[in-house]
Amino acid sequence: MSSARQQGAVGSRLVAIGVVVVVAALGGCGGDDASSDETDQAVAAAMDAYQEAQAKGVDLSSGPCIAEQLPGLDEWVADVAHDPREDVDDQADNQCRRYRDGDASHFVELTPEGALIRAE
Repeated sequence: MSSARQQGAVGSRLVAIGVVVVVAALGGCGGDDASSDETDQAVAAAMDAYQEAQAKGVDLSSGPCIAEQLPGLDEWVADVAHDPREDVDDQADNQCRRYRDGDASHFVELTPEGALIRAE
């Protein structure tokens, strides 16, 4: 293969790799995606809500919603669930109404012991 053809092939590969990288990066830029800073704030606020619920003697074993709105985070709720999930976690009474109704687009799930399951 000639030097010019080799350089052309290498250049084409680099362009293809660049396109893949850009597409992959843009794929994570959805409108409803929360920033990592916002997610960290939500997790911290959910942990606070958990502590408050626990201090008030709320029964967390059934997986209740512990915050219909996290302070300063209008789109976030905090819910207690089991890991792995149990049937009780899918009961509407144990889920945050604002998330079910579409009024909040993100949630933090904690176990009944206060461990993070996920934040989305």
